[in-house]
Amino acid sequence: MTEASEMHIVARPMLDRCHSDRDDNEANRVRWENPKARLLLIDPHDKVVMASGRLVAGPTVGERDDQRDLFLGVVGDVPWFARRNTQARPEARSLRSVDLEPTDRELVMSAVAALAWHESNPTCPRCGRPTRITSGGPARVCPDGHQVFPRTDPAIIAAVLDTEDRIVLARQHSWAAHRRSVVAGFVEAGEPAEHALVREVAEETTLTITAARYVGSQAWPFPRSLMFGYVARATGSIDVAEDELAEADLFTRDEVRQQVQCGALQLPPTLSIARALIDAWLARRLPEPESGFDLSSPLA
Repeated sequence: MTEASEMHIVARPMLDRCHSDRDDNEANRVRWENPKARLLLIDPHDKVVMASGRLVAGPTVGERDDQRDLFLGVVGDVPWFARRNTQARPEARSLRSVDLEPTDRELVMSAVAALAWHESNPTCPRCGRPTRITSGGPARVCPDGHQVFPRTDPAIIAAVLDTEDRIVLARQHSWAAHRRSVVAGFVEAGEPAEHALVREVAEETTLTITAARYVGSQAWPFPRSLMFGYVARATGSIDVAEDELAEADLFTRDEVRQQVQCGALQLPPTLSIARALIDAWLARRLPEPESGFDLSSPLA
């Protein structure tokens, strides 16, 4: 079985985003010229170069281009910047195939999310005119002064357990036959996350969520999701909607371990909150999914 995820779902941020002066030109010039400053290159396919289990980043050299070199924040006394590398590097690795320690994870998730948003939003949604990146990179501004801020797509992701503490693992149509993950789906406009949890599980599996507990969140910048993680209890039998999933089944802990060991089951990458939820369930570290009221019934 591959190494368990040691992801801290809820933790103190390692990256100081310098909110008070991150768009100050002089402050950013000083940060860029700091001998300790680092520049993280993200390749065209969101891959990164690693060595000895850590991100490889170079020094900041020359004059900063504030339309390419995004300021991420400061870790300790080290300023960090990110740039899209236009040339792919053969040694670069996909973020879906690596495990990162907490600081590197926070840096690379922030970098990929920011770069993807800037690249996909070149014009102002209010007036349609071209926008420029602000000095630090947290927003864009058009000639009329309209500021545009990044959009995040909220989604729920849940370790859904039955009354015997078995977990639901599902497969999308586009996945390989042995690949499985927990249930997830996007929150619709005007919908609370807990309602999305109940709806998505019912739509995809016909199971009824009776109780749930929020566990933690993870930015998943492919391209701009924010995953709200839950552990939930469900009743009923699984009947997969063909337009939603290819298949879904309930697994015991022994079944998951045995099938992973023999290669019959592939779990999500260790970088993901999906894997963190599964690993926590395997280790019996998930909190009890008891919300205090029945989510299957309308509130009084």
